[in-house]
Amino acid sequence: MRKLPAFIILLIAISLGACTYQAEGDKGAIDITERVKGDNTLYGLACDGTNDSTLVFLPNSGGDPVSYDIIDATRNHQIFGSLAIGDWVGMMVDPHDKRKANLVVDLDELKGTWTFQVIPKVKPTPTMNAEEAEAAMTDSMKALYMVPREYGFTLKRHYQASPVGLIVKENSLDDNSPVAYPKVTVYTSWHIINGRLYLYKDTVDEQGKRIPQSEVGFDDGTFVYLGTDSMAALFGKKVMQYHRKANAIEANAKAQAAEKKVSSADTIKK
Repeated sequence: MRKLPAFIILLIAISLGACTYQAEGDKGAIDITERVKGDNTLYGLACDGTNDSTLVFLPNSGGDPVSYDIIDATRNHQIFGSLAIGDWVGMMVDPHDKRKANLVVDLDELKGTWTFQVIPKVKPTPTMNAEEAEAAMTDSMKALYMVPREYGFTLKRHYQASPVGLIVKENSLDDNSPVAYPKVTVYTSWHIINGRLYLYKDTVDEQGKRIPQSEVGFDDGTFVYLGTDSMAALFGKKVMQYHRKANAIEANAKAQAAEKKVSSADTIKK
């Protein structure tokens, strides 16, 4: 067998190294077999040479890296994430110029735990509406009951998701509490479809019955911002702002602590 010259071997190694993907933590490769019907997003790796004006893109389909012009996308704030070399990215190509990208999302940066803060609402009483009941609360009562919690979700590899903020109730005093927290939305999967973020809700209803796949609900949002520590997306008419947490355990522990504080307040009240 003939041996390749040393300089050719070196060039091959450098070429492969420019787009080598190293998994860190939850940064696993996207399962390219799970493309959603109707999704025109292109998926691949950001390669060496990527900068504010150019995305050097190695597609999942294989072949050589291709350079895409992202100058307009950068100016229009349609680059979401830092586009680090070796990261998996999703890209929408300009339909009028196949070498120009209109939108790019760093999917490795998107994965992780994202939370937002919620505060409970005061319940109405037999004699007062919610606003009147809140006005009647003393400052000490508000300090006991108006405890913020972290809600959100964790986006994992292979399009899996899990909720943040669910708690385990230790007693049944919640029904007697003067405040109520909003319900946690349980997401179990996610996708990027044509540059938008889709969060799919639980496939089991409150009675534990399986929901038909065609009836599974979802929330879809347009990216507004994506950075190392924060993200914003427009869902309907509301921009949701999220902060990155190290992991879901940290956020859920704080939610459980808030529940215990409110439960303790209810016990004292009784």
